Amino acid sequence: MCLLRFVPDTAFTLLAILATANAASSQNFTDVTAQSGIAFHHVNGTFVKADGTESRYMPETMGSGVVVFDYDGDGDQDALFVNGSYFDPADRRDALPALYENLGHWHFADVTRQAGLAQSFYGMGAVAADYDGDGDADLVFTGLDGLRLYRNDGKDHFADVSQSVGLHPVYWTNEKGQTGPEWSTAAVLFDADGDSDIDILSSQYVKWSVATDIPTTYDTVHKGYTTPRAYAGLSLHLWLQDGGRFRDSTKGSGLAVEGKVLGMALWDFDGDGRLDVVVANDTTANFLFHNLDHGRFEEIGQTAGIAYDNNGNPRAGMGIDIADYLNDGTAGIAIGNFSEESTSLFRMLKPLQFREDSGVSGIAGPTLPLLTFGLVFADLDLDGWQDIVTANGHVEPSIRAVMPMLSYAQPLQWLRNLGNGRFADAGSVFDAFHAPMVGRGLAVGDLDDDGDLDLIATSNNGAPRVLRNDMAEPHWLRVCLRGRPPNTDAIGARILLHGVHSVQQRIVRTGGSYLSQSEIVQTFGLPDGESVQWLEVRWPDGAVCNIRNPATNRIHYVAHPKLPKPARRSDCRDG
Repeated sequence: MCLLRFVPDTAFTLLAILATANAASSQNFTDVTAQSGIAFHHVNGTFVKADGTESRYMPETMGSGVVVFDYDGDGDQDALFVNGSYFDPADRRDALPALYENLGHWHFADVTRQAGLAQSFYGMGAVAADYDGDGDADLVFTGLDGLRLYRNDGKDHFADVSQSVGLHPVYWTNEKGQTGPEWSTAAVLFDADGDSDIDILSSQYVKWSVATDIPTTYDTVHKGYTTPRAYAGLSLHLWLQDGGRFRDSTKGSGLAVEGKVLGMALWDFDGDGRLDVVVANDTTANFLFHNLDHGRFEEIGQTAGIAYDNNGNPRAGMGIDIADYLNDGTAGIAIGNFSEESTSLFRMLKPLQFREDSGVSGIAGPTLPLLTFGLVFADLDLDGWQDIVTANGHVEPSIRAVMPMLSYAQPLQWLRNLGNGRFADAGSVFDAFHAPMVGRGLAVGDLDDDGDLDLIATSNNGAPRVLRNDMAEPHWLRVCLRGRPPNTDAIGARILLHGVHSVQQRIVRTGGSYLSQSEIVQTFGLPDGESVQWLEVRWPDGAVCNIRNPATNRIHYVAHPKLPKPARRSDCRDG
């Protein structure tokens, strides 16, 4: 072990190649988009104006998110795709989001209209959770005109209740006196004030509208997309729930800090039972909001060590996720950045204190040329270590004309966790990963109930990609929690899997990645079929469950100890 500390980078490269070859020998990924029946196509709204120039409005670069969740409660993971809209005032077409029901055996059906989601608006992202405690998953959309809340009525149908529950539009005013609706990007659902109700935390990007668009050029001739530095930022908004209605409680919460947010993720860094919030900002410092309880937060990003890069500069952050990638009880924060900035990886040294490990972990080099949007931690090879997966694509379609080393469409990337704090690029050996796309949103979930995690990535102004994970001999354990109402999804619960050689942990969360959300069922990989000594669930209200010697290669349904035992699903005994 001591020798490896001083081995040259070439030796680490050799080790990475060997690790990649080992992973590829027992695993493959197959693009099953066509056979799945998912025929969604994202609309970004770009058009040619009467003067012959392209619109080049900033939202056209952003793309949108995807949510993997069980909308109809049948145990299969379904998929929701967020759509944009048309900017051309003469274009009267609708651009709708798309909800695809999982019918099994890699067949999905478009149920958007019968589900009540056939409404056209310029969307950005979405999150899913049971906000009203009735046991089914509701939806929150973000977009250019703010938030939209769709309540699931339990009959495979959603209703837009945004206005009736108090989610009114919020407007900005710039220094010229111009106004516009706040452009909402990422959102998370969680109990922000400790009263057990599920609240909404939404982030906003910049003060932009068609009327205030600032033209620019990337080559002194052609119009280009303006950098976010040209626009003023906006603060987060905290919507606290009180009996099914929401009120804007941002003032006095400590969250009214101006940023340019594209990604948010939740984690309990100090073990106090309250979820903290990490924010990825575009061209400004990242935030870490420490949860002080009762709906109050303190922004400590700079003192925590995540605000800037190692040279003290802000980066253009997009996608974000958090995980105990070292299996040591701590947490790491990964943030996707602009091309030639590399992905950030912040390692937790102690509660609420981090060090950037992008270089020493081996992820800086492989990610440097990529512009990373979607980003998730996921154990793709089920070896017990959470990998980093990213969706990548530039914002400027003509970038190669001015920077030949960069490309608009870029490959997905799988950075395999080697289990020693280092990562190796493992995705390039798979054709399904290597094929370029203008990647944006990214989410994972077990879409075919075989225990391993499949991928869905969205493309800006294009079609998504669905990748099936084909493990040769997977060994796994999956956990689905049933929380105590109103928090039926058990958001904030910590799950610990105690194996013979390691302890893996997960926290049930919403949001993350880039404008997206992965399934909330938690998947644990078991290296070499390792047995599990016990499964521990620490519920948000402090209750603890221990399941001894849980069976592997199966999903365990675990209900809160104060809930009556369901007919088919387990309580805190084995599932």
